Amino acid sequence: MRALLGLDDDTAVMIRQLACTEPGCPPLETVVVVLPMEGDARRWTLHRPADQITEDDLRAALLAAEQHD
Repeated sequence: MRALLGLDDDTAVMIRQLACTEPGCPPLETVVVVLPMEGDARRWTLHRPADQITEDDLRAALLAAEQHD
């Protein structure tokens, strides 16, 4: 995520794998949060375990978020 967004070392990136409790959701989801020193935090949820997420999955999540903005 850091490379895809061109983030500097001062920007925190948190990745958490959580149990998904919403109906129809896979049992595990991964939440990626970017916390820059300046500006707003950004968040993406991917509906799969962290160890199954690829760079293509991250790229698709970024593109989907851009289309909704």
